[in-house]
This record gives sequence, structure tokens and C-alpha cells, in this order.
Amino acid sequence: MACLLTDVGSTFIKYSVYDESTQKVLSSDAIPFPGAKINDGIHFSVSLSEIQKCICHILKKGKHYCCNKAFFSVQMHGFILHSSSDGFSDYVSWRDRSGNIEDPRFSNIDFNQMGTSLKSNLPLVKLAFQNCEGEFFTLGSYIAWWLTGRNATHISDACASGFFFSDTGRRNEHAPGLKMPSVYMQVTPIGSYEGISIYTPIGDQQVSFLGSRATSEKYLLNIGTATQIACLHGASYPNGNYEKRPYFDQNRLYTVSGLVGGDLIHKEEGYEELVSQVLNAIRQLPSKKELLVGGGGGKRCYRFLSQKLEKTGLKCSLIKPNIGMEGLKMIAEREEIRVGTMLSEICFSNFPIIAKNNGLDFVILDNEHGYFDNSDIAQLAVKANLVGLDMIVRIGDSSRGHITKLADMGVSGFLLPMTNTAEDIKKVIRYAKYPPAGERGVSTTRAHTLYDPPPITEYMAAANQKMKIYAQIETACGVENLDQILSVPDVCGVFIGPNDLSVDMQCIGNKSELIGAIERIAAGARSASKPFGIITGDPALIHSSLEQGVSMISVGSELNMLIKGCKKIKEDLLKW
Repeated sequence: MACLLTDVGSTFIKYSVYDESTQKVLSSDAIPFPGAKINDGIHFSVSLSEIQKCICHILKKGKHYCCNKAFFSVQMHGFILHSSSDGFSDYVSWRDRSGNIEDPRFSNIDFNQMGTSLKSNLPLVKLAFQNCEGEFFTLGSYIAWWLTGRNATHISDACASGFFFSDTGRRNEHAPGLKMPSVYMQVTPIGSYEGISIYTPIGDQQVSFLGSRATSEKYLLNIGTATQIACLHGASYPNGNYEKRPYFDQNRLYTVSGLVGGDLIHKEEGYEELVSQVLNAIRQLPSKKELLVGGGGGKRCYRFLSQKLEKTGLKCSLIKPNIGMEGLKMIAEREEIRVGTMLSEICFSNFPIIAKNNGLDFVILDNEHGYFDNSDIAQLAVKANLVGLDMIVRIGDSSRGHITKLADMGVSGFLLPMTNTAEDIKKVIRYAKYPPAGERGVSTTRAHTLYDPPPITEYMAAANQKMKIYAQIETACGVENLDQILSVPDVCGVFIGPNDLSVDMQCIGNKSELIGAIERIAAGARSASKPFGIITGDPALIHSSLEQGVSMISVGSELNMLIKGCKKIKEDLLKW
């Protein structure tokens, strides 16, 4: 599968089409980031429509290569505002220095908690006390909104605005009149654009640090339009004259920014000043053994830097300049474990909103054992679509009429229980997919298009790609026929049903035999290059599945949540 990687820098927008299966770059290029619309030495803004044109150009390349995912790293600290009276502003760049840091009210703000510092290009500094109303976008969250309809971004991008706490993604109380982006702590899909899954945009510094492969014992000096030195450390290190920016896996990037930039380096100027700035920065930062030099300007000044800095005992190494794209490759290659739960029998139509906004990636609606009617499913499906949550229906009836109705309600996919043979699952595909993959009837002014259907030829291909069909393996016969089931082109993967599987294998209570079956299923899925999931709350089975590279885990159900919650109420009360 190919994915589109885009590094939205302030000088160039670099992009690549990357094949995850072969780990090869199929195509790559760079286009200039649009020039300033306003640049008077203090204010700096860029035409929003010109940025859109650049992204459109890149997405066309992604569609040409049939990419199914898109990842973005974005320049931080800039923003866009939208109001009902004025519409969208242009992009106020991170190069805009119009913020007034002298306002005494800023002395009461702990910027360390936001993973940033008090500086004139910080959006919070420009907007906190202006009584602004409307909606706030980072550049990344605007790209996400423009493509998916969701104003959302990753914590690494969000915190550069100053409006969010770096440990939780929760917004602070400043600029209460502004609606803020949804903030995700993990890189995760938030919607789709013409069949391409769009992932939460990520801060470009974090992606570059990841791509440099710097360990916790090294600094990274990234010399670009803006130059920074950073190192990786845990969150508990004391505050200092640096920024504790959010990174991945609860770590922090301890960063000193504002060093001599690429413009001067390109002119072969500012070398001495850069050395002085680096030495001053490492006196403040946690102590490390080596300095990696990268970025567009790294090669030009590396020899001078290494000669000067190695005299102080700091080892220097030059790394490849395009570390931003390397970081995006690593993110795209990461094994994602998507976590969900079962909706068993309670039709609470806002459940998808709760699930999505509290970190779940999918919900399996149980229409095998559960007793939801079509009206219930329709309400749940449209809410799931609106918030970008995958809602997979476990079906008890694979007839044409049943599957067509559910597909037109807008469900994300189907899970066929007791899949024993390839022929079992082919029937579901036939009715769930449009031609040429299947025989689904065409009725597009329905909930599955949110009543705004695009041209039918475009929509049918995109809908086929979006519709996911999974086989539930829960019999010995299913395990035996796994290779044939997975060889069906439109089967996206399998879920293991361990309860019924242990009954059918007559190994109830014998987890070692059940785990052996899980290992066989996992090996078959790997061989077919398709994901496998499991439906369980059993810690031993979850641990075994994690060791085997599970991609999807459905844990418990809304009934489990209620039962545990009720018991805890009483247990807590008896402790008083």
C-alpha cells in the first residue's frame, strides 16, 4: 500500500509517495511554499488560497499512485482564524513577530505546562487578551479541516500555539471566545479525502527529530529556515531556559530555538555566532555526549562547527538533510494498534461521540447477538460518520437486503461471525461493494454520503475503498481455511473470536492451546500482509496478541462498562 508523505516547510513543501510493503519511494518532489502576502519586518502572512493550491497539487500525485493514507508534518506557531463575519483569515506565519510580550498578564502563565515559551510569534501572545471570537486553526489543523471537515491535530502541533497543556492536550482558559482544534495524543486517522485516510498533522520539529534517529544521548542541531537545538528527555527534568515540547510516548523535546537561521548560513555568514549559541544552549540543556548536525544548512557549515565544537569535547556527526521525510516514513511504518469496544445492546446515539473523543478508534456494533433495529443503527452510524469513528457491524444476516440497508446508513464495514470458508465472506463482499468489486445497489442521496453525494463514478471507487470487510475466525474450520479466506482480495483482515474458538476447539480453560491458535492466525495474516484483530478483555490473550503483532483490539462492551461502574459505586461506598 502506498502512502503520501508531506512535509510542509516554510521554504519548500516536500512530498513523497512511499510504498510501505517494499519500503521504497515511488515518487518525490518539492514545491516552493507560497511567498509572503504581507512582510513588513513585523507582520508576516501568506495567502491561504495559495497554500490550498499547493496541497491540491500534492494530493493529485497521491491519487495518481492510489495512496490510501496521507501524513503531514507542518511548520508550527502560525495560525488561521475564522469568524462568521470575516470568513477565513490568511495564514499568519510563525515568522510574524507582532505579539506583545510586555503585557504583564503573561507573567501569570506557566508556559512550561504548554510546552512552549513566551515569545512574540506565539499565537497565544497575539490572541489571549483580544476577546476574539470564532474558530482557531493551526496550519496543520486547517489542512485537516479542509480535507476531512475536522479541525484536529496532534499534540506536537497544537502545543506550539500556547493554547494547550502538553501532558494531556487539554486547552487552557485563555481566549475563551475561540473554538479550538481537537487535539490527539497519538498519530491517528481523523477522516478521509477521496478515499485517502488523513492522519493527524504532526509538528515538523518532532518529525525531524524522529527522522534523525537521535538517541537520548545526543543533541540534534537542525539548521533550516529556523534553527533549533534539541535533545530527548523524560518529562520530569526541571524547567529551565528552554522549551519542554511534547514528543511521542510521553517524552519531551528540550528545545532552544531562534538560533542563526538558514538564510545566513546559505550566505556562509553567522558561523561564529551559531557556535556561540550552540555552546550557550548545551549549558542549559540536559547533558549529552554527541551533536548531530542536520537540516538544509547542515552540510554547508558542518566542517566549521565540528572543528570548533569538538575542541570543547563535544563529538559532532553530520546526518542526511532530509530528516523530516525520514521521520514521516517512520511514522507511516509504525505498527498501529487500533483500540475499540463492542456496542452490545444499548442504543445511546451519542455513544460514538463519547468513544471517539475519549480515544477509541472503532466500535463493533453487535447485530449478531444484540437486538438493534434499523432505526437504532441509522442513528449510531450517522453520529459515527460525523465524528470520524469507524463503526463496524457484526452481522447475523448476510442477505442482500440487510447488508444494503446497513451500508446505505453509512456504517464503515462488516464483520462476519463464524466465517468458515472463503465463500462465506464473498457473499458479504458481493452486497457491500459497488461494481466491479460487488453488486451493491446505487442510491447515493443517503446517510452514507451525508446527503451530499459527489459525482457517482468518483464516489463508487472511494466508497469501495472505505468499506472494510472482516472475517471473524472462531471455529477450527475457520483456522483451517484461513489462507483461502485471507486470499479473497476484498477481505481487509480478520478478527479472532476466542470464546467461540475455545468452545469449538474443545479447549475451554486451556489457554495454551488457544494461544497456539492465535499464533497460527497471526502467522497467516502476516503471510497475507493483512491485519488481524481480537475481541477480548482477557489480559493473557491481549498480551499474546501484542507479541504476535495484533493491529486491532476490541475490549469489552458498554455492558461491561456499566457492570464494572455499578460494582465500583457500591465498593467505593462501603469504604467510606
